Amino acid sequence: MIFQERYGKGRRLQTWQELLSQLIEDIQLERRLAQEMGVQPITLRRWARGVVQPREDNIRRLLKAVPREVYPELIRLLANDFPKLLEQSTEASAPAVLPAPPVEVYVRALSMYTTTPPSLYPDALYDLLLQQMLRQLDPEQRGLAVTVARCMPPPAPGRKVRSLREIVGRGNPPWPRDLSQQAIFLGAESLAGAAVTHCRLVTIPSRDEEYSLFAAHWVEHEQSAVACPILWQTRVAGCLIVSSAFPHAFTQTQQSLIERYAQLISLCFRPEAFYSHGDIELRLMPFYTEQLPYLQNFRRYVSRKVEEASAAGRSLSLYEAQEAAWREIEEQLLELPLRQAEEEMEKR
Repeated sequence: MIFQERYGKGRRLQTWQELLSQLIEDIQLERRLAQEMGVQPITLRRWARGVVQPREDNIRRLLKAVPREVYPELIRLLANDFPKLLEQSTEASAPAVLPAPPVEVYVRALSMYTTTPPSLYPDALYDLLLQQMLRQLDPEQRGLAVTVARCMPPPAPGRKVRSLREIVGRGNPPWPRDLSQQAIFLGAESLAGAAVTHCRLVTIPSRDEEYSLFAAHWVEHEQSAVACPILWQTRVAGCLIVSSAFPHAFTQTQQSLIERYAQLISLCFRPEAFYSHGDIELRLMPFYTEQLPYLQNFRRYVSRKVEEASAAGRSLSLYEAQEAAWREIEEQLLELPLRQAEEEMEKR
């Protein structure tokens, strides 16, 4: 983690005083913190040594003043000494949001649905909705990512949906603006998989929680997450995933807002993209770092599909070649744990 490399010295800290002590080793940072908090540098040193316990209002100022990458670790460590304060701080610092998208977003979405050419429609609507989500849920751009994952079509008629594939995403720093190039496969090991399997919104408030009702496929920067299924009547097309760079980032109002956006995003999918609950049986997918070698060679998979079709005397559109390439990658990723297990057995 960036925090541990810069401030944690490669180890997990045990107290907030220990973290503060390491922060103020940087004299310039010590002066900046003191100035923004309205205290003297000697006061910060006394807090760090445990000589004096700061007041709650000073802890609130400290949380606002520390560097962005320090905030998640600091709030985790403060939870032991200031649990009630942090509950109040999280709710108070959360941006006030409406429980639904603005009316003009509904108007624009419905206008796109009825007037945009099919070749342009899904991408235009995704861009509208995901950008608006970033504006509403992260107006201060503190760190948010929104991603849409679709159900991968079954490999053959009568077979089950086995995984989800991220198809589009937008982010605020520390994530890049366009997340499409970082798309991965998700399965039963992920929060998105739990949302699709249970057909309801699910959330994990903090990456550091030891116990959770749901599994998670955590990626870089992600500290808390919400996943909401994309539904049409009783059928599922995929999942809307919202990730924050901070723990405990999503209030009940924000979760309700995410559900409303998931409803709007359902307009991006054709009816045949929705699957009944009985047609979905998600399997485990490898961790994203293990997927990267396959995903980075996607263009090679596509080229090979086109060449194979040409050699067989068949024509294949680019879309058909891409879909065939995704199915092959999915198959290889699903087989990867089995191959790894076989290799381990051979070594023994």
